[in-house]
Amino acid sequence: MEHTKHAARCAALLVGSGALLLSSAGYAAECPGAGDAMVRVGPLCVDKYEASVWSNPDGTGTQYGAKKDDYPDGFPHNGDWSTKLYAVSKKGVIPSRYITWFQAQQACAIAGKRLLTNAEWQMAAAGTPEAQKDDGKDSCATSKGPVETGSRAQCVSKWGANDMGGNVAEWVANWGHSGDEPWSPTGHASTNDVMYGKDLVVEVQASHIQEGKNQLPSAWVRGGSFHDASGAGIYAIDMSRSPTDNAAVSGTIGFRCAM
Repeated sequence: MEHTKHAARCAALLVGSGALLLSSAGYAAECPGAGDAMVRVGPLCVDKYEASVWSNPDGTGTQYGAKKDDYPDGFPHNGDWSTKLYAVSKKGVIPSRYITWFQAQQACAIAGKRLLTNAEWQMAAAGTPEAQKDDGKDSCATSKGPVETGSRAQCVSKWGANDMGGNVAEWVANWGHSGDEPWSPTGHASTNDVMYGKDLVVEVQASHIQEGKNQLPSAWVRGGSFHDASGAGIYAIDMSRSPTDNAAVSGTIGFRCAM
């Protein structure tokens, strides 16, 4: 009976013209590009490398955001795209930066993936060393600038995800309160309410780092970056960033996707 149940749970689920073998836990036994592009983290498939943003879904064509904010006008900061760009997990490139939360979210979605939640990110980061000297100079959490994905062989989590601490900090899906003093709205559309453009944002702490006078709850950033030196690591969290922030000066924020 147990063997029958197990066999049923491992039955092939037809997807398109192929079959996806399900594990006994009820999720796909292998991730797309397993061992190269994505790694298994419990029930998730997580990008092995910090994402790079490309004009083609296979990581060819033009890469954006590696050196500056050069995303096309059709892929604007608010994520309301008319030009499709794809988040790719690819070895040997500088991860894409200068990107807002909205752009990162949509680049994942266009590629058939999504941002990790905060809890999922923490799960994938387990076991990443912080003090390991990988090249004799830099630890996993510190470097003078962003390094190529997959270039630090020791900076890998127990699940096989690279650079979860340091290199570039990473957007996660969660929004929440910032570390600032809370706003105290006295009522809808009052002078004390926080506004994002014409949109009312009530009973939250607004992001400290923001775009102009537009304010939103903070979008969370995990892991820290090369800019944070020894402050980077798998428990580092920044709750001050507006989802419209693209770290235009420092180029410290990137992302990775899951599915």
